[in-house]
Amino acid sequence: MTLSCIIVDDELPSLDELSHLLSGMDGVDVMACENNGQKALAKIKELGPDVVFLDIKMPGLNGFDVAKEVLTFKEPPLIVFATAYDEYAVKAFDINAIDYILKPFSRKRLTSTVQRIKQAKAKGLDHSDLKEIVDRLGDRLPTREFVRVSVLKNGRIMLIPPEEVFFCSAHEGRSIVHIKDKSFPCPATLNELEKHLKADSFFRVHRSFLVNLGYIKDIVTWFNGKYLITMQDNQSTEITVSRNNVKPLKRILSL
Repeated sequence: MTLSCIIVDDELPSLDELSHLLSGMDGVDVMACENNGQKALAKIKELGPDVVFLDIKMPGLNGFDVAKEVLTFKEPPLIVFATAYDEYAVKAFDINAIDYILKPFSRKRLTSTVQRIKQAKAKGLDHSDLKEIVDRLGDRLPTREFVRVSVLKNGRIMLIPPEEVFFCSAHEGRSIVHIKDKSFPCPATLNELEKHLKADSFFRVHRSFLVNLGYIKDIVTWFNGKYLITMQDNQSTEITVSRNNVKPLKRILSL
């Protein structure tokens, strides 16, 4: 039995990693990879895969929004949630019609998931259980408090979309938000920005720097086990990755 699948994740490193792992398994055909919910729905309708590997936390349509829509299809695919959530949520997935995989992905766990999918597909599915779980967990999904990043300019408050922020730096208990060619003081602390921007592919590389992973130009090894990253802003800002954060950064970027 060959399983056709579509992978949906707004984080490119996770998307690439899962695609690589699944493509290397016998009897698995990766039909497409999408980085947002709207595109994913269109591709699922077009290709009709056996299973969708679906990230939960995405901007716009999150994983539960996509799942709810998919389950209205005449012949809905199986859904496997990819999540970094704590066990409180994923325990509810433990039924035959649904599964979950935790980030960072484990080849062993993924192999078990594929086998479980094949067994579930072979005996037929009751999607009523799946719909109930998606509805229940969707209500527990935290909503992002920052839709925009608030910064100060000439006594006024400006609202900047997270995707325009290259990095944030700490300054005297507050923070500075850096876009491509400018920087602005921000009333939030770096800890507060990290909490609200984490879902948008931001990573705390140093206690004084929070960077947008999508705007890293290059990375070089530095002294004492540290890394040095160069950003894509107009100043090509260089930021040191603290030694404690090198390993999680390498895992996220599949280095």
